[in-house]
Amino acid sequence: MAKAEARRLDDRLAEFIIERLEADKPIRTLLPPDGRVNIDRQLPFLFVYRPPPGGLDPVMTSIMAGGASYLVTPSPTRTRAWSGRLIKQIAETLSNAFGRFLIIELWPGEDAPVNERNQALIAEPSFKLLFAKGEEGTVTAGKLSATLGRILVLKKRATIETAAGQRPSPPGLPRVLTNTELAALKTSLLGIEIRPIYREPETKVELPLVGRSLARQISRSLQRTVFEFASAETTERSMHYHALGRRTFVAAVKRVDTQLTAIAESFDLLLTVTPANAESAYRTFRRSKFQRTPRFQYRPSTVDPDLVKRQLWNAPIERIEDFVLDQLFREKQRELDLKLTLIAERERHRFLPTSMALYGPIDAELQETATTLLAELPVTEGSRRERSVTATEFVARAEDEFSRLRSDRAPMGGQVVVRDDVASLMVSSGNLIVGSEMSFPARRVEPLIQHEVGTHALTYWNGRAQPFQLLATGLAGHDELQEGLAVFVEYLVGGLTIGRLRTLAARVLAASSVIGGASFIDTFMLLHDTHGFTPRTAFMTTMRVHRGGGLTKDAVYLRGLARVMEYLGKGGRLDTLFVGKIATHHVSVIEELQRRHVLEPPPFRPSYLDEPDAHYRIERIRAGIEIHDLVDV
Repeated sequence: MAKAEARRLDDRLAEFIIERLEADKPIRTLLPPDGRVNIDRQLPFLFVYRPPPGGLDPVMTSIMAGGASYLVTPSPTRTRAWSGRLIKQIAETLSNAFGRFLIIELWPGEDAPVNERNQALIAEPSFKLLFAKGEEGTVTAGKLSATLGRILVLKKRATIETAAGQRPSPPGLPRVLTNTELAALKTSLLGIEIRPIYREPETKVELPLVGRSLARQISRSLQRTVFEFASAETTERSMHYHALGRRTFVAAVKRVDTQLTAIAESFDLLLTVTPANAESAYRTFRRSKFQRTPRFQYRPSTVDPDLVKRQLWNAPIERIEDFVLDQLFREKQRELDLKLTLIAERERHRFLPTSMALYGPIDAELQETATTLLAELPVTEGSRRERSVTATEFVARAEDEFSRLRSDRAPMGGQVVVRDDVASLMVSSGNLIVGSEMSFPARRVEPLIQHEVGTHALTYWNGRAQPFQLLATGLAGHDELQEGLAVFVEYLVGGLTIGRLRTLAARVLAASSVIGGASFIDTFMLLHDTHGFTPRTAFMTTMRVHRGGGLTKDAVYLRGLARVMEYLGKGGRLDTLFVGKIATHHVSVIEELQRRHVLEPPPFRPSYLDEPDAHYRIERIRAGIEIHDLVDV
């Protein structure tokens, strides 16, 4: 292609970029042969990386991609002047929009000196900060230095060098804008030279986990810095630095979300590892006077775990540019791998350790809480006679609750399914499954409805209303918060009884006994003889924790309840927990995505939150009460 024609194409591309920028439309455009510009919307900053002709540094491009406004310039020498003109046009457009503008240029520096490295470890993270004239003493420069200084990689704290008076540009390259241009455009310029600890100095072999950690932390530091700049020097008035983050995503995000969601919905772990003959097994166990270990029968698996794992690990998570979503998807990928392993190892020796890896250990504090509850709360089973509700009556009430929750804001499916081969309530894919032979104490109907429909089904359908469908099937580790929240909801509607709380405590001790190597009969006797549970309750609890070879999930109910109480006691918002199926450690991530306008407000709201008594009970938690104070006698 002739040089004149190439220049015309470049100029047309620049015109296209500026036209979209002036119209406040998102820009995501390749700059041939290897550059890229991505600007979500009008923002008062731009991150710049000018790679050398030798090729792109993957960590540098990862840092760029973590921001909502960045430019990776094409590497050929002929494009330098054009890239400079484009940067100037972007700065002019956005400084006019916000009053001032900030450019932060980043580039990799030299490897650490040999005497600073240990053969077995990496050098410490190190940054050299260079400022245009008059910028080194600003609040923005101070924020950048402070936030970069908090970066920690493999237990090594970052060091910061400030180079006042040096040109804020990579060696061998001119400044992106001269001092005169900066002043005319009301633009600040900061440069960051990054020590490339993410590759081995001698071999140049990449260290991907180090690079990912470093890039994620640098990206967060840059977000805090531009927020400080925007708040102090521009008309931008975001309430939180998260609000300046990305709102648009690459196609790989949708692809990975769809792929992981499809895998999560292709099997039901609990149905697969729960005995289908629980009722008949109990009758046989009772006839043996509780001396003969029952034989359980399981449903055939609907998936081949090894083949599904192949699909799972083919998900292109490495193409996701957003660090928050990258972390969420990687967590879920690992969790699904463990769940598929559980299916493959059902009734085998590796089932129990895999279950412990998935649901976490039972620590001394949780064990003590369970033991104390059983000691302090009196035995109530069989102490009172009350009306029972049949499965048919329960189904009618559950269908009423689904109708009550439906909203015009989003479609809500969900139905009640009656099955002969289940002995307990469960929600699967937003539907409530009820065992045909079940019956319920009348006063437990409303708490159970709100546990299953008002929490599990509701969070599924709220998740379905979000752009990421994994919020419906559940982010990694969601079981603990889901079950803890569902039990907490039983308290909010006045239905958390002594018997219910004792059962949750018994599940912890039963799971602990399985981990300790106890047999089925040992666990049953612990609950029946030592802690006074009826034979049927002791059997069902024992069956739940011994199913499949040792499923420790039941410990998450009491642990999750404690986490919810702790969260509310610290001022946490209850409505955040209903946006989908999340874990406690995801709350800050959900709040960030909401501030970035990535997540929508949840369309479905629990009906009990309209009741004054629920708000009174929430305030009791905030005031500080113990778990045993939650019971409604």
